[in-house]
Amino acid sequence: MEQILVTSYPKLAAKARLKFDKVRGKHLLLLPEKVVVMNETAASILILCDGSLAVHNIVGKIRDSLQAGTESIEAEPLPDLKTMEGDILEFLHEMVDQGWVVIHSHDSIEAN
Repeated sequence: MEQILVTSYPKLAAKARLKFDKVRGKHLLLLPEKVVVMNETAASILILCDGSLAVHNIVGKIRDSLQAGTESIEAEPLPDLKTMEGDILEFLHEMVDQGWVVIHSHDSIEAN
């Protein structure tokens, strides 16, 4: 298994495409052999996996988005940054294992 670091750059695999289905009101991950209905959190992460953001940037954007959504309502406090980072890294590992996301290191992006 490839190690994913907070400085790694995740990107949807070439065979995968994320699309919002208006009928279901959900994001779908379209793959050659299947369609996966994504929950809101998973879709929020995958939308940011375009190869231009490192994992730590994705964590920051997700955290900012969640904080913005809870300012006007009384909500439970967000998990700390390290917990969110661990959860997102675990999710990305699952996506990589499925072959739905590929990981680039910063060095490989600079070389291109």
